[in-house]
Amino acid sequence: MKEIDIETWNRKTTYEWFNSFTDSTYSVTVKMNITKLVKITKETKSSFFANMLYVVVLGLNSIPEMRMRMYNGKPVIFDDINPAITVMTKDGIFTNARFKNNKDYRVFYKSCRECVDCAYNNEYKSEYNPENTYNEYYITCLPWLNFESVTHPMPDDKHSQCVPRVAWGKYYKVDDKYWISLNITVSHIFVDGYPLSCCFNKIQELFDNIDRVLK
Repeated sequence: MKEIDIETWNRKTTYEWFNSFTDSTYSVTVKMNITKLVKITKETKSSFFANMLYVVVLGLNSIPEMRMRMYNGKPVIFDDINPAITVMTKDGIFTNARFKNNKDYRVFYKSCRECVDCAYNNEYKSEYNPENTYNEYYITCLPWLNFESVTHPMPDDKHSQCVPRVAWGKYYKVDDKYWISLNITVSHIFVDGYPLSCCFNKIQELFDNIDRVLK
């Protein structure tokens, strides 16, 4: 974690402007082509959720603005951000679970499956103690619904608002291609439209090259 020097930051004016807002967040939903992801997931009989999560987190972490947070009232940037996911337990109740991110696909996949299984069986215990709870992405999915947009409840807390929220829906087929709606909600304090667009484009690039990504 590194503190951002506001006085020398070229976004100082923008940062201060949006930091004055009660709610600085905005949300964008994009239809993503996941044809190759669906294909390789079926071929390997692996978890679609774990594969999708790996690609999304990899894409998010590739954009510096997505790793910026408020820490003790000051802007900082992390080297790496961990996923915090929503899991439905065997009782039909939703819970939050977390695990440490890893760029190694196999390590990530194993950690994700173990985390989800434990949460599903009400046996979840965090495997790490993050420096603060904002070193995370809040991630959920609605596999029962093909949505066009999503909104998230936001607390009156700048620190929490600066944590990106991610959601995806049920994937669907049109002709010979598979698509999914991917929603990302960010704070304008750190993330302008350009880096958010770069994030979506990077994630799509990873989907298009999934054979080289999931190794």
